Amino acid sequence: MENNIAVLWSKTDTPVLPKKVNNISELVSLGMQLSSKDQSQIIRTFEDGSYEMVSTYIWTKSINSLRNQLSKMGMSFIAEMLDRPDINEHTNLQQAISEFEAIKLAEELGVISPTSAFRLKQAMQTVTHFNQPELEDDPENELTEEEAKIIVRSCIQGILGYNRIEAAIDFKNFRTDLEEKTLTEDSVYIYKLIQSPYFFHRTTIRILLSLVKSASGAQLENSLANSNLIIPKIWEGLKHPERYQIGRSYSELFADGKNRAASGLKQVLLKVKGFDFVPEDLRSSSFIKAANEVLIAHEGMNNFYNEPAPLRTLYNMGSVIPIPAFPVCITAILSVRLGNWYGVSRAAQDTATEMLKNITQERWVFFFNELLETDDRILYKLTQDSPSSRWMKLFSDKFIDSILTQIQHRDIINLLKFTKEKKQSRVNKIASEMYVKLGYGDK
Repeated sequence: MENNIAVLWSKTDTPVLPKKVNNISELVSLGMQLSSKDQSQIIRTFEDGSYEMVSTYIWTKSINSLRNQLSKMGMSFIAEMLDRPDINEHTNLQQAISEFEAIKLAEELGVISPTSAFRLKQAMQTVTHFNQPELEDDPENELTEEEAKIIVRSCIQGILGYNRIEAAIDFKNFRTDLEEKTLTEDSVYIYKLIQSPYFFHRTTIRILLSLVKSASGAQLENSLANSNLIIPKIWEGLKHPERYQIGRSYSELFADGKNRAASGLKQVLLKVKGFDFVPEDLRSSSFIKAANEVLIAHEGMNNFYNEPAPLRTLYNMGSVIPIPAFPVCITAILSVRLGNWYGVSRAAQDTATEMLKNITQERWVFFFNELLETDDRILYKLTQDSPSSRWMKLFSDKFIDSILTQIQHRDIINLLKFTKEKKQSRVNKIASEMYVKLGYGDK
C-alpha cells in the first residue's frame, strides 16, 4: 500500500492547452478521444453557427466518457461512494448518476483536477440552461460563439484531451490493498489519511464499507481489521452523514444474515460508541431514495421542468424526515430552492419553500453544526451569485439571531452573520474558502 500513497493523494495532471486557440479546428484537434469523424462534425457544426448543437454533442460525449471510466471501479463501489443504496451491479451507470455526481466523484478520486472540475461544472450548467425547451425560438437566449468555445475547451482539457484516464486504475490498486493487506498503527497511510482533506476520510469510509459488504474469507478479515483501525482514528472528525452510513451498513448486514461482517462493524461501533447512528427501520432508505431522485432531476437536463415531480413525491412522504435521511433530504430541498446561476424551477419553489418551513429550529442547528461544513453541493452554490442571492432571503434576522449562540464553527457563524447583513460577496468568499478546505477547488 505504501507505494500507492503518493498516487492516492495526487491529482491527475491536466493537459496543457494554449491560453489562446486561434480557431475551433485547432482546439478540436487536441481531443485525443475524438475520432476524425467526430472532429469534422464538430468543426462543421460550429462553423455553421449551431452552437447549442455542438455544445450538447461534445458535452454528452465527455460526460459519457467520464461515466464509463468510473464504471470500471464496479457498481457496488460507486453506490457506496455516492451513498446511493438504489445502485447495484445491474444498474446502467449512464442513467443512474447525474452529471454533477460524475464530476464530483471523478474529482474526489483524482480522475480530474480541481480546476477541470470547476470548469466542467460551469459547462454543465451552461449546456443545461440552453437546452431548456422554453428558450427555443427566442434569439435573446441563444448560446454565443464564445460560450460554445469555452464548453468545447473545458471538455477537451478536462476529459477528451486524454487517451484514457489512469488515475482510476491507481485508485483500484489502493482499494485492493485495503482488501488484501492489514494496516498497522505506524503505517504511513494512517498518518497521511488523518492529515488529508475531509473528502478523503469520506472516500475511505465508503471504500471500507463497500469491501466489508462484498468481500469474504481473508479479504473480509483484512477489510474488517482495517475498518477497526481506521474508523476509530477518524471518528471524532466524521460528520453525521458518514456516521449514519456506517450505522446503516451494520443494520443492512445484520438484516441480510451476514453475521461475520455485521459482527466486525459492531466492534467498530462499540469502540466509538456509535450505536446512536444505527437506524431503527428502513423508512430512512425510502427518504434517501426519494431525495436522490430530486438531485438527479436537479442536476440533469431540462431540470427546471423535471424537478417538481420528484420533489412533490418527497414532500408527500411526510413532514418528519428521519435523521439518517435528513442530510441528503436537506441538500435536495435547498438545491431546488437555491437553483443554479441561471435560475430556479418556478413550479417547484412553493413545495421547496413549504418543506423548508417544516424544518424545526433544532434541525436547522443540526444542519449548520453537522452538515453544511461538508455539503459540497450547497457550498458550491453559495460561491455563485444567483444561488447565494436566494440564500440571503431564506432566513430572517430573528431566526439567525436565535441560533447563532448554538453554532460551533467559526466559518458557519461568519456565514450566518454576513447572510443577515446581506453581504453577498462575503458569503461567496467564505463558502469558497470552506469548499477549498474540503479538498475541492484550487488552493
